[in-house]
Amino acid sequence: MIAEERRERILREIVMRGRIEVGDFAARTGLSGMTIRRDLAVLADRGLIRRVHGGAVLPDTAEAPATGVRGIGSSTRPLATIGLIVPDAGYYFPPLIRGASEAALAAGVRLVLGTTNYDPAEETRQLHRLSAGGADATMLVTARPDVVDQELWRAIAAVETPVVLVERAADGAPTSLRIDAVRSDHAFGAELAVDHLAERGHRSVGLLCRETATAPWIAKGHRRAVERHGLASAPVMTAPSPRWGDDSRADVLREFLDACLAEGVRAAVVLPDELAIGLLSVVEERGLRVPEDFSIVAYDDEVAALASVPLTAVDPPRTAVGRRALETALMRLERRDDAPAHRIKLAPSLHVRESS
Repeated sequence: MIAEERRERILREIVMRGRIEVGDFAARTGLSGMTIRRDLAVLADRGLIRRVHGGAVLPDTAEAPATGVRGIGSSTRPLATIGLIVPDAGYYFPPLIRGASEAALAAGVRLVLGTTNYDPAEETRQLHRLSAGGADATMLVTARPDVVDQELWRAIAAVETPVVLVERAADGAPTSLRIDAVRSDHAFGAELAVDHLAERGHRSVGLLCRETATAPWIAKGHRRAVERHGLASAPVMTAPSPRWGDDSRADVLREFLDACLAEGVRAAVVLPDELAIGLLSVVEERGLRVPEDFSIVAYDDEVAALASVPLTAVDPPRTAVGRRALETALMRLERRDDAPAHRIKLAPSLHVRESS
């Protein structure tokens, strides 16, 4: 190992752990104590560290953040490598990936992306692949929010590097695992939508969700808000995931609208935007006006504003979730077991448009 590579490794150790103990580092790396002390002297002369008895710390504080602004990491010589595993790189996930990428750039961290195509077995393979490839931590975005998955917990324990769950709760994880989790509070987002419609005089609000990772939380929030407002019962239906050439979505939309009209329901929350736009078309085909005869609130706000009647929509804080997940992974690398597990929920926002 050449001198500069060795010093970068030492500096990275100090940034991640807050300090370095010469004896411990020598035992773990096979380097001699004399070599390590010489390298510490060079780094101290450059103003990058401060010598203390038995080792060194960062110049300001042992808990100083690892950021690119400090000049400690760069794109060519990253401070750390953090993996990001997502079900796919399209539709819902680009803002989340962008948020993580921006935070990684600011921190001097390399971000490595992996995709699973919603395959649970691939999640485990990707975790092992990134860990074996030298990732210091992994952020795992999953498509299964409410599943108690013992196989996944075993995989997380096996990789022996920090894992941050993203858009998934850590409920059901063994208490022996220190797992951080960062997600949108989708139940709160559904409550936002129902509150908005109730404030506009609707006494019942239907719910139509595609089979997605978000749907269970939205259904939970919808139930809470309906009970809180004392609203009348309304149709709650699930639409199957679309298949090429399959027209089942149109049948579900018509069935849902028929059920709403039969029960006197004139408002609905619909996940995702594409399904909400489809419902808008079916409503208009019936000669009904939006929002005068039927109000729609979409959930996701990817393309809701582009509908023929711009749709009011709940916007999950995906960019902020990606950014906070990266920051949480860095925190875990820096403080290891000294910090409690973080279970972070970020609230969505409601963008009011013409459909309500």
